Amino acid sequence: MDESTELDDPDEHAPPAPSPAGGIEQSRDESIRPLATGNRRPEVEAELGRWCVLDDAQRRLALRQVIEGGRAASTEALIHLCRRAFEAGDRQMLNLAFEALGKRATPLLLSQAWGLSNDERGEQVQEILLETFEAIRKDKADFAESNFAAFTKRKAISLYRSRQARFEGANKRIEQTEEVDPLDNVPARIPSAEARALLASSLDKLSPKHRAVFIQYQHFEMTQEEIAAYHRVTVRTVYSWLKTAEAAVGLSGDENDR
Repeated sequence: MDESTELDDPDEHAPPAPSPAGGIEQSRDESIRPLATGNRRPEVEAELGRWCVLDDAQRRLALRQVIEGGRAASTEALIHLCRRAFEAGDRQMLNLAFEALGKRATPLLLSQAWGLSNDERGEQVQEILLETFEAIRKDKADFAESNFAAFTKRKAISLYRSRQARFEGANKRIEQTEEVDPLDNVPARIPSAEARALLASSLDKLSPKHRAVFIQYQHFEMTQEEIAAYHRVTVRTVYSWLKTAEAAVGLSGDENDR
């Protein structure tokens, strides 16, 4: 684990909060005292003050309440708790804090997963959460702690641009060149050279759009949702195009449900 960074003194003006037992905890837990930063919102600073006056048992209980939906917590404060737990080598606290972060962050991350199917949106949420954990582990989570929504939006935009670049690259490789014919790599359910020649001949009779969609689906393994986003049509339209192309080459349409 990386060496813990030296922490500045905590904000002396952060208000103490009642402990679950009803009393006021007078001493702060030095292991999670807030890092000094000029970018943290005042309400997050105050929230961290309330987390700091809890002892370990109280903090674990509070994090479980966040996970169960019975307690509010900002994603920025939870990022901070994750960072402090990681630096302290407290695996149990880290697991609880990160689970609470995932619970609180998921609705935001889903809203930032543009143009994706439900399964793909879930995958993007997990990918961004993993990137967030890597930032915490590498002590590069300052921006995430100061503005988590902006941090995740940047990640979502980066993933969106990567998908677009992949689609554009796939489209450039759809047409046959002197060196490469994409149909050479169509799955082995069309095994023989004669069958592939028949396939190429059949596809040549299709419109450029039908041929492109068939190759995107069969060769580049793009989902129907990705193809629909690329061509700016509905998934139902893509399904219809695939049925037409597959009928032209003698394939059943039962397998085009990725």
